[in-house]
Amino acid sequence: MTVPDAAAERLVHDSLAAIRTVAGFQLRRLLTPPRLALAAVVGVFPAAVMLAVERASRGRLDGDLAVAMLYALIPEAVCMLGLLVTMCPVVADELERGTWVHVAVRPGGRRALLLGSYVAAVVWTAAVALAATVLALAVADVPRPASVARILAALVLVSCVGRGALFALPAVIMPKRALVASVGVALVVEYLAGVIPAVVNQATVSLRLRSLLVAWMGWERTLPTEVQLLVDSQPPWVQLVAVGGLVAVLLTAAVLILDRRQFPPSDEI
Repeated sequence: MTVPDAAAERLVHDSLAAIRTVAGFQLRRLLTPPRLALAAVVGVFPAAVMLAVERASRGRLDGDLAVAMLYALIPEAVCMLGLLVTMCPVVADELERGTWVHVAVRPGGRRALLLGSYVAAVVWTAAVALAATVLALAVADVPRPASVARILAALVLVSCVGRGALFALPAVIMPKRALVASVGVALVVEYLAGVIPAVVNQATVSLRLRSLLVAWMGWERTLPTEVQLLVDSQPPWVQLVAVGGLVAVLLTAAVLILDRRQFPPSDEI
């Protein structure tokens, strides 16, 4: 192995170690009583909704409708909320605590902060959403619960990975207003552009999630014509590749912006 190759390998190793360290630190920060209480409330919410709907319908709730409700409650609502409270303040927290200077001067410190926090946000949110899935399926009357559980778990992972990268951009562009900006991005990009049957919705995670749900549940031939316009007919592997490409583009853009941006002191932002 040549010296440049050894140096490059060492740099990659150090970068990965820094990302793991940041991810571990951020996860420990999330294991505080307020965060755990929030996780408990969010985790129980889908089960409470499903239980209330089951009782209101007196057990006559259609199985496919129940699965659609679980999709809206968990991969959409729970994952979105979890990522909003974990990914958005990634830069703002460091600015407020006055630790940004120490982060910025370390080699690769900014990248490690962003990517490590991204990993922590995905892991924490996915864990809460998976727990919510288990609780909701325990009270919901759905066909083939084991199969539905696997589908929802996969959708949770796709949602967390994709939308965590999406919220990385507001976190580095508008750190002090990242939560407001991320809510706007979610409403405009994911929930408005995502339901427009045009080229623009191809760059949204919501389209890929809906398409995966329809494909894995086998609903392609039973969907009404107007609803079919809101999904992509490409096979699941295409949807997964599209999400992977979107994540790569979003995280690369966020890292480049963070590397080049100069942040003033907290009280000047």
